[in-house]
Amino acid sequence: MKLFEKEALLITILILFSASLFLAGLGAMPLTDPDEVFYAETAREMLTRGELLTPYIFGKPQFEKPPLYYWFVILSFKIFGVNEFSARIASSIFGIFGVLGVYLLGKILINRRAAFFAGIVLATSINYLALSRACVIDMLLCVLILYAFLFFFYAYLSESGKSKWYLLSFVFLALAVLAKGPIGVFLPLVIIGIYLIFAKELKKLKEIPFLRGVILFLAVAVPWYFLMYRVHGKEFIDVFFGFHNIVRFLKPEHRIGDVFYYYIPILMGGFSLWIAFLPLGIWQAFREESIKLKKTNLFLIIWFLVIFVFFSLSRTKLPTYIFPLYPALALLIGRLFDVFLDRGFTRKQEKTMNISLYLFLTLPIGGLMGLYIVAKRKYPAAASPSLIAGIVLILLMFFFVTALLRRKYIKGIIFYMMSFVIFIFPLSYIILPEIGKYESSKHISEKLLEFAKPGEQLGVETRYRRGVAFYMDREDILDVHVHDVITKFLLKEERVWCVVKEKNHIQLYTDNKKPYNKPTYVMYKFGKKVIITNKVLPGEKFLKIRTVNEPY
Repeated sequence: MKLFEKEALLITILILFSASLFLAGLGAMPLTDPDEVFYAETAREMLTRGELLTPYIFGKPQFEKPPLYYWFVILSFKIFGVNEFSARIASSIFGIFGVLGVYLLGKILINRRAAFFAGIVLATSINYLALSRACVIDMLLCVLILYAFLFFFYAYLSESGKSKWYLLSFVFLALAVLAKGPIGVFLPLVIIGIYLIFAKELKKLKEIPFLRGVILFLAVAVPWYFLMYRVHGKEFIDVFFGFHNIVRFLKPEHRIGDVFYYYIPILMGGFSLWIAFLPLGIWQAFREESIKLKKTNLFLIIWFLVIFVFFSLSRTKLPTYIFPLYPALALLIGRLFDVFLDRGFTRKQEKTMNISLYLFLTLPIGGLMGLYIVAKRKYPAAASPSLIAGIVLILLMFFFVTALLRRKYIKGIIFYMMSFVIFIFPLSYIILPEIGKYESSKHISEKLLEFAKPGEQLGVETRYRRGVAFYMDREDILDVHVHDVITKFLLKEERVWCVVKEKNHIQLYTDNKKPYNKPTYVMYKFGKKVIITNKVLPGEKFLKIRTVNEPY
């Protein structure tokens, strides 16, 4: 097909397509609790202080993450102001770079057509689409690792000028360390090391300018860590390296997730809809005859397995930890469709591909039913728009599958891309904003601004504390998640305010050891959250008074 002969056109299509998915309505949804507001509030406090070295939250230094992502958010705050759009734009831009990067890597490892399909697969994977629109660090780390691999293979496969590409790979590894810490260099080096061993290419190590590369790596990655140690001393070492990089690997921080199979359902959901093709894509990887493609597939499978197994072994698990393996899976699926378009399948593979296509079509039907049921219960205003938008998406996906089965490949690609471009607008401007009302502290913060007088103290549960701080532009917010803390806080002589889950408000009065014995006033309720106070002024209206004699 002539389309795949025009590289400039392919790159333009990928950039415009991914930009339309990642940027449309980016600021329409409020920042969600607790992760998006963690990064946004840290960046806001650093900006307020004029501080670029030490991350701050609630007016105190925090050592959870290095500063690179915060710097990008601060820059966008300076350009666009402090708002949802500017908090997320860095992830969106890096998401676009990720789609471009997977195309460039796929082009040199496989071919242009497989690379193009890999870009489409990556951009429309559920988790990639979500994280490209979220104020979280995971997209940045994924893209930095991807480009470190890209420049490594530029050098590895080139006949001349190898040093500059290897050095660029070192730079991106250093940036990954500035984004997430030691994991940013550890995992890529393990992946490349295992690949060179199994590919029997250890002799390639002689080509790498290690001395210059290490000096460049240290020059980029180390200064921030050195300055943080100079300013904060042993506390920084103990918290950042000791707790966040070692203890969290060895001990579970969360109740859920401490099982080896945790990431299997995460991968199935996060890489859908393309998960339907993954078994066939892996099968195809093992039947390649070309030595180059065998080595490519070896690298992609090692890339996938190292990240998946490493984080499965970690005792602390979060859904986004395995995100850097998504480009590897996208390239495997891209190669599968490349062979499919060439009609390079056996009859058995052809039947399996047809089954995968039908499964690909049924997955969104099941997903839509599940989404509608959840939305009806948790986000009622989003239920009907989700159903309508989902039906339109499925109809367009039906045309995509039909076109592929009839070998109308260009039409199929157009239908598929159109389906997502059409779907993203109701999703971004109608569905997500409604969901955001329940998953964000913005709405409750706006109500607090109406109720609370200047100088009155605020106490907020852990989950909502960061969001309230961001949307109220306040750092002096007490964490009242612990029973003893909230009871002492509410017993203050002056008026105070709390944002808590409604069930936890009830538990104040039903605690077996130390039930609260003073009245509290529910001033506002939305979703699971309530605003309560210990005093009301004459003329103020409240929804409910709760006392020890009337806990329910």
